[in-house]
Amino acid sequence: FLWDDYTVEVRINDYLDIICPHYARGEIPSQEAERYVLYMVELEDYENCKPQPFAPHAPEKFSEKFQRFTPFTLGK
Repeated sequence: FLWDDYTVEVRINDYLDIICPHYARGEIPSQEAERYVLYMVELEDYENCKPQPFAPHAPEKFSEKFQRFTPFTLGK
């Protein structure tokens, strides 16, 4: 894994699409595949949503809108 910090700064009403990496089946063991975790949310929101997209053998897109009130995920 690449352990360097990577930061994306967003503003209110911005959208962010995370397109997760994927690999051909058998190309890389699942435990070595890249994973993305979203941080900077309240603990309760994190525990309810667990935004950790992970599909090592198929494309996966995770979309998020950042707003001041009533945050919501746009899903996959």
